[in-house]
Amino acid sequence: MPRHRRKPSVAALIATLREAPQPWSRAVLEDRWSGRTLAEAVRLGHAVRIAPGQYAHRTHAADLTCRLAAVTAWMAPHGTISGLAALWLRGWRGTEPSRVDVVLPRDVKLAKPPYVDTFRADRPPLAETIDGTPVVTSPEAALLAWRRSPPHARRGLLLDLIRDGAVDPEELDRRVGATRRVPDRAALNQVTALARDGVQSMLEYLAATEVFHGREWADWTRQGDIAVGAVTLHPDLVHFGARVAIELDSQRFHSNDGQRRRDIERDALLASVGFVVIRLTWEDITRRPQWCRARVRETLRARTF
Repeated sequence: MPRHRRKPSVAALIATLREAPQPWSRAVLEDRWSGRTLAEAVRLGHAVRIAPGQYAHRTHAADLTCRLAAVTAWMAPHGTISGLAALWLRGWRGTEPSRVDVVLPRDVKLAKPPYVDTFRADRPPLAETIDGTPVVTSPEAALLAWRRSPPHARRGLLLDLIRDGAVDPEELDRRVGATRRVPDRAALNQVTALARDGVQSMLEYLAATEVFHGREWADWTRQGDIAVGAVTLHPDLVHFGARVAIELDSQRFHSNDGQRRRDIERDALLASVGFVVIRLTWEDITRRPQWCRARVRETLRARTF
């Protein structure tokens, strides 16, 4: 029995694309409607080509999930998702990537979508399949994200990834050690070392490398454990001998009313077991480091004499 093609309808094609936030192959659209109907939907601006042979409604064209599905179809069977897009597919939600990194063999040439960056490799990377998409390991993805990031943003991004559990610093160290060329390798190694020592944010990184560093601060413990009844608190820096705690308050985690109330409660709990708390802000650490050191030294003198 001959198959009857649905009567071409630009409106029906547009409605289908709008209702389904996914990429549609040219072959499927032309089979269900016609090449002329698709061309008219594109001319009217409703259908958008988001990858070679892949189309979506204009309202879904910039949607990351839609783009990742299009890239999966485009790169098969050669490519693997890496960088921030791989970490996103693995569940990290710190920063939604605006571009998608794909690892391809050197001898594979593909016309890429405009939002895709390719990284050429002699051998396929270690990978696993997540929801039908080949994705590199977390250390591999974090290393490429480090490469792609502007130098001024690399440290903060990597600290976010480690703090959120998106990548293990020891596994990343091993991957870096096995890689010949790593941009700013010394800085990357410093970040992972400090992260293992308890540094969790860019503010804490600056405090550790530019304000409270050297032999004078060797008696301080990062993220030290202080038990208050059934609760254990972890101030950013602790001097157990003098019972002084330093808390570093970034705007990201200490700006709204609920966060301030929790900070006040933490200070009260620490005071109940004999600790005095010094709170320092981003502005304090970055604009007046000498003042920060002076306040802490004075507090130590007052607590030990």
